[in-house]
Amino acid sequence: MARDSYSSEFISTSENETSRIAKDFADLLKIGDVVALKGELGSGKTFFVKKIAEELGFDGYVSSPTFTILNIYEASTYLYHFDFYRLKNVEEIEKIGFCDLLMEEGIFFIEWPEKAEELLPEEYFEVRIDIVNATHRNLSIKKIAGNKDVKCQN
Repeated sequence: MARDSYSSEFISTSENETSRIAKDFADLLKIGDVVALKGELGSGKTFFVKKIAEELGFDGYVSSPTFTILNIYEASTYLYHFDFYRLKNVEEIEKIGFCDLLMEEGIFFIEWPEKAEELLPEEYFEVRIDIVNATHRNLSIKKIAGNKDVKCQN
């Protein structure tokens, strides 16, 4: 499957299924990739990152960086896990050095990317997780290309 036109949809009925989807997706990722995770609170964005991190060789604790804004995990490459939930605007995101960090070697995961869409690179993956009920999730993974008016490059 071509990486430049990736698009898949899944219905997960359990954490085990979501874990498998995340681990399969991890196999597509390469250094420099950005993954924008969208979904309401409690949809499983951090769980998805945790399962990718495990697949890429990280065996530590993965937690939501809601209060720290950024967690960094050392796996087969560095994994940068951002959470923009508490940040108010693009200026705050720029002040934390987001654009500079995108220049680092690693894979980047961003929860609540809606707050910084103009800072996302020209190409990135969008993962959308929608809650159906307590155990079921709809997942959509697609490659976004052509974000031409970006402020940050990686």
